[in-house]
Amino acid sequence: MSGSVYGYLMSVAEKRFVTDEEYLAWEREADFKSEYLRGEIYAMSGAGLNHNIIASNLNRAIGNRLEGRPRLVLGSDMRVQVDVADAYFYPDISGLCGEFEFHDDRQDTYKNPQFIIEILSDSTESYDKGKKFFNYQMLSSLKEYVLVSQKMVAVELYRKDGDRWIYQLLRGDDECLELESVGCEVPIEEVYRNVKFPVDDEAPVKSDVPR
Repeated sequence: MSGSVYGYLMSVAEKRFVTDEEYLAWEREADFKSEYLRGEIYAMSGAGLNHNIIASNLNRAIGNRLEGRPRLVLGSDMRVQVDVADAYFYPDISGLCGEFEFHDDRQDTYKNPQFIIEILSDSTESYDKGKKFFNYQMLSSLKEYVLVSQKMVAVELYRKDGDRWIYQLLRGDDECLELESVGCEVPIEEVYRNVKFPVDDEAPVKSDVPR
C-alpha cells in the first residue's frame, strides 16, 4: 500500500463515519477490497479453495450459456452500488441483460444487477442472509438473489414476484438453478464440480459404552 493511501486510510479510520465519495476515493487506490454501508467501511477477507472453485464454476457455466447474447456475468471485482441504501458491495457474482447503469465514468461500479450470487462462509453467512440481502432488496433492478453453500450441496434461490420474494431450496445434483432474469439454467452438479466438502466435525463419535 502506498504511503498516500495509507495516510488516507488512517485519516478515515479516525472518523466515525465517512461519505461514499471518501470511500470510493480510498477504495480505488487500496490494495484490498472493502465494502461500504451508511458511513462505515468493512474490510473483506480472502476466500478459501471451495469458494474459489464454486465461483469459477458458476462464472464459466453462466458465461458459456450467455455467450452471443446481450447478457453478461461479472465476478467479484465489480462493485455494486445500492444508492437508496447508501451502500457499495462486491457480490461474488452478478449480472444483467441490457445496458449498464454506472456510478460514474470510471465504470467500476454499477447500479442495476438483475441477479446476484453470494457464496456463503462461516464469517459471512448471517450477514449475507440478513443485513446484506435486506439492502440488496432496495435495488429496483434485482430479480434474483442466490446463496450457495460451500460446505454441502445447498443452493438457496430468492426470486422477486411483485412485492414478494419467493424462496426455493435446491439440494439435489439433478436439480437446476434457473436464473429467469437472464434466461439461464445451470445444473447443480456443475455448480459443485470438483468441490470436496469438509468432514463434519460435529458428527457423533461412536461409543463402546452401552446406553
